[in-house]
Amino acid sequence: MLRELSSDDVAKLLQKIGIHFKRHGKEDIYEGLFRGKVRVVIVPRNKKSIPKGTLASILRQAGITRKEAEKLLSGKEP
Repeated sequence: MLRELSSDDVAKLLQKIGIHFKRHGKEDIYEGLFRGKVRVVIVPRNKKSIPKGTLASILRQAGITRKEAEKLLSGKEP
């Protein structure tokens, strides 16, 4: 089960799959090419705990599953 993640944890996860920080405002915007598609991912800034539904949306925007995210965060490649 995927634990609660902070904004920083999500940023590290996105960077592992090649989606990098582009700009910030109210939210941080990440962009990159993953699985043949340009992905734009919006992440809330400075959150210690991202709500479950918001995290699901972030993973969907990034194009990865919850299981793949768990593997990446545990240090294993998907």
